[in-house]
Amino acid sequence: MKQWISRFRSRNTWIASLCLTFFAVFLGRKAIDYSSPPDREKNCDFVFPSDPTRSTLAALIVTPPSKPLPFEARAGFINDASCLNKTPVFGVVRVQTIEDVSRALSFARANHLKVSVAGQRHSMGGQTFTAGGLVLDMRSLNQIALDRERKIMHAQSGATWNQIQRLADDNGLSVQAMQSINVFTLGGSLSVNAHGIAHLPGPLASTVVSLRIMLSNGEIKTASRTDNPELFRLAIGGYGLFGVILNADLELVKNEAYILDTVYMSDRDFPEYYQQNVAHNPEVGLVYGRLSVSPTKYLSEAAIHVYRKAPFSGPIPPLREPAHDKLDRFVINFSKTGRFGRWLRWTLEKRGEAVLHRCLSRNEAINQKEPCLVSRNQEMYDSMNYLRNRLHDTNILQEYFIPQGKMSEFVSGLKAIVEANGANLLNVTIRVVHTDTVSALPYAKQDMFAYVLYFNQELNDRQSKILQRTTSALVDLAVGLRGTFYLPYQLYYSPAQLHCAYPEIDAFFAAKKKYDPDGLFSSKFYDKYGNA
Repeated sequence: MKQWISRFRSRNTWIASLCLTFFAVFLGRKAIDYSSPPDREKNCDFVFPSDPTRSTLAALIVTPPSKPLPFEARAGFINDASCLNKTPVFGVVRVQTIEDVSRALSFARANHLKVSVAGQRHSMGGQTFTAGGLVLDMRSLNQIALDRERKIMHAQSGATWNQIQRLADDNGLSVQAMQSINVFTLGGSLSVNAHGIAHLPGPLASTVVSLRIMLSNGEIKTASRTDNPELFRLAIGGYGLFGVILNADLELVKNEAYILDTVYMSDRDFPEYYQQNVAHNPEVGLVYGRLSVSPTKYLSEAAIHVYRKAPFSGPIPPLREPAHDKLDRFVINFSKTGRFGRWLRWTLEKRGEAVLHRCLSRNEAINQKEPCLVSRNQEMYDSMNYLRNRLHDTNILQEYFIPQGKMSEFVSGLKAIVEANGANLLNVTIRVVHTDTVSALPYAKQDMFAYVLYFNQELNDRQSKILQRTTSALVDLAVGLRGTFYLPYQLYYSPAQLHCAYPEIDAFFAAKKKYDPDGLFSSKFYDKYGNA
């Protein structure tokens, strides 16, 4: 800590002094709570909206499987990362082999149980379970292997991106596209067709060579752009409704060194800067933006972080675990408390990034500056452990995809809606998402900016209703600008809003009945919209 403060003061004395004052004021129990990781499971007993299915289900008389299934839990409750979806289920099967999947589906068919497929359960609208259903927990089906010559990663669906990144990094390779957090499973990411800060090639679907999926009748199909192409398009971004993804092959790229350059500007200048400096520049490997939530420049100042390819002599150092978890956790938790907290966080990030960022090296010869050289893998490697806390609240993600020329209109509308409803908006990240030509439910119907919104709320009805109203208004705003919204989150949107954003949804649900005629696979998402 002393070494970090010394480095900080040598660069920005006033920021270091501010931090010291900050810690002095908040020393005590509050500081410990804000900076410490959780010491117990969060109490997620609150449910919104209230759900009559929350009560324990009646015991069922079932036909037992011929061979015992690896049940993790029976007749219990399940929840997701939102902490708002506590739901009773028949049981959770901890899948370890493909045979486990087959026997679980056979057991469910024999006993007329609905089946849902789950990984880390970071979808926040019950997309990975349904009341009274059988949940397949895929996290132990997690073997991976690398074809280094062809740059292909073979991975079972329960493997995490952390596993995939580490094996790739050991061999000088990197994933092309993934979510910004590496704790998710491959199967979960495929099921939501994830994307992240890699603006090229676009959504995850574009990097998948092929996958294997078990259908509701137990048959295993290989799907790719040429082999069962319809199933391939439906399963990626299919939310587990077409079958159980068993494994997939991903195209990798070479790990690279980049120069990180961060530019601050008005939000109105962001689209033009992107078009002139990034959009057609083959030297840019990664890019993302952020909007200020500081009250002094609320949603009006933008930062764009651009990673340009740079020569680097010698092997790129291996992945390192992120540093400063306690400081990061304290600052983001304090930013939840109001205007001063959000100002302080933006100020520290803006002024302290150059000091706190972990660089491969610094080269003082370029334009008399000290550019930070970073690796592609390191910049995409983040567990965001600092988001885990011991507070009685929850953080809710939402995402809206807006045509690039409509950025100003969306940001103006976002500001008005958030302020009118009093929602606690903690963060706005801007990502570049290119047109999705692969999946059956494309969220990027043209080149778009994706706005990842991070809200905080306490676990009570009042704040839940605030976020519900905010979400509905933001969906209308996005659709009115010919944009879309991401489906893996809370089910606050109406069937009409879903149809407006995704006119393909009727064909999608019709195709589900073709591949799953008995309706074996389900979820709370499908329960609400599948027959609407």
